[in-house]
Amino acid sequence: MLRFVILAAVMATAFSDPQSNFIFKNDITPEEAQGYLRALPFNTPSLSGKAAVLPLVRYDDPRFRAAEAGPTLGHYWKNGKEIENTDDYVEEVYHAAQYHGQDGLGQYAYGYETPESSKVENREGSGLVQGSYIYKSGNNDLIKVKYWADHDGFHQEDNIPKVELKPAEETPALREARLAFEKAWKEAAEANQQQPTLPPNYYNQQYQAQASESRPVSIAAPVPEDARAGKALPQRSYQQQQQYGQQQQQQQQYGQQQQQYGQQQQYGQQKYGEDQEEGKYEEPEPTGPPHGFFYSFTYPVSIIKHKSEQEGNPGYPVDHDTVGVGH
Repeated sequence: MLRFVILAAVMATAFSDPQSNFIFKNDITPEEAQGYLRALPFNTPSLSGKAAVLPLVRYDDPRFRAAEAGPTLGHYWKNGKEIENTDDYVEEVYHAAQYHGQDGLGQYAYGYETPESSKVENREGSGLVQGSYIYKSGNNDLIKVKYWADHDGFHQEDNIPKVELKPAEETPALREARLAFEKAWKEAAEANQQQPTLPPNYYNQQYQAQASESRPVSIAAPVPEDARAGKALPQRSYQQQQQYGQQQQQQQQYGQQQQQYGQQQQYGQQKYGEDQEEGKYEEPEPTGPPHGFFYSFTYPVSIIKHKSEQEGNPGYPVDHDTVGVGH
């Protein structure tokens, strides 16, 4: 469980102490931002270092010295249950950190460190992006990944264990199922190659459309303008008549599309006017000179562990003079 340890005091110190590693710069020039990007707190990922190991002190323990604290302080939880036997657990404290900066011209850099994972990434003005990250796998192995993206695409190097693919071994049950399938497939293929036998007079029977079937709809062909004017129509072949009918239909469809386009244009102008009256239309944000930002800070992170879960000899004796307060 991750919890802050005496967070208020630490943050107060970070804001008040000018020598602390807390940096927050907003709306700065690209040159000033680039100065911070060239002097990053760290540019190689690494897990947060352990700072201390503290005992768990409950609210009802005589050592608990926060009488003014709220009712939840001094309660410790793990896996959804409150810890009753606090003497079997310890609180490991780590120094986590993070930073992020941009110069407003396309360059940026960010990174973070925690007890379980860490990552850094930066983008140069040329567009090259490169970064790396590490994390602990389920087997507690440290996985390291390095990547970059350039004009040739995305690239990656890692130490992730490679999986060796092996063909599946055919068990007796699988072999029996495969042979049965192949037999059925062969029988079906041979049956499809035989000529089907039809009943006598199959093709002479009159087909009667069912009530549920759609019936053909006759559409009258468009009347040419010459015929409407009483002029004699030139003799056309059947193919010419078909082409002429298709041209007439295309002209009608084009007219309908033009009418729909005009209606959409009219609706759009009307909607724009309504939005203008109601104040819904937003003008684009004004542009100005580029500016950047940069921030960086560290903060304590604690993890409650059972004493049997500690890795070998932690090297940090339990400090019984310091109180670990849980949120």
